Amino acid sequence: MYNTDEELRKVACSLTHYIYRNTAVEDYHSDNVKMDKDFYKRIHGIVYRKIKNVCLLHKYVAEYQGKCESKSEFDKLMQTVPEILQLKFIRYLQELVWGFNYGMQWDKAKIVASISEKQSLASYVLSGKFSECCQNGNCLDNKTMCEINKDIHNRIYTLLVQGYFNKAK
Repeated sequence: MYNTDEELRKVACSLTHYIYRNTAVEDYHSDNVKMDKDFYKRIHGIVYRKIKNVCLLHKYVAEYQGKCESKSEFDKLMQTVPEILQLKFIRYLQELVWGFNYGMQWDKAKIVASISEKQSLASYVLSGKFSECCQNGNCLDNKTMCEINKDIHNRIYTLLVQGYFNKAK
């Protein structure tokens, strides 16, 4: 469904919001919380659950060849999703499309170092700037949040391009 580089970038930005940005992390950000090991664990749990959902559902988006610009196209897409997952998939698709409205002014995502063989997807997503800030005890202020958003956006784009979200886990 999203095959061009521009479309993949849009999906990566939306997934960044879904997986990380538009979660409880925003409440912590507005409170300028101090980042530490406990904070890392809390956010890792959120990111882990969100990625688990992406891995369960995104393959139906990635494998669909149509553009889903009509009800009949949407019905065809829904036929590819097992009935037991359909409501969850509709909610996921709503989040994905809703997320297209956010972060479009962000810098273009770029491919960064690949995930290591033993690393979970959630650990990889948080392993860059977020982990560094937690280790350093940074305050989750606007400047720090901006730097983390960029890094996580790059990591999610890398995972998306490399097909990690297209496989049910």
